[in-house]
Amino acid sequence: MSETNTIPETAVDPVCGKTFDPRKVQFTANDDKGTHYFCSDECRRQFDAADAKTKKGFWARYTDRLKKTHCTQTPPECR
Repeated sequence: MSETNTIPETAVDPVCGKTFDPRKVQFTANDDKGTHYFCSDECRRQFDAADAKTKKGFWARYTDRLKKTHCTQTPPECR
């Protein structure tokens, strides 16, 4: 079974919260959670320099943004 690494059509920057097309801007970082897409090199650098506690805050805000941006279900199903 082959694994394909496709770039999504939209992404939410975990640092600033901007929704953008990651196929047009190639700022990424990889960690144990996978590949992360950023709207700018500055956001990528902030993410890379952040300690674990700060990254946890990025992810909490990121998850909330994704629910608002990508959920097409009624609120209980979005959680």
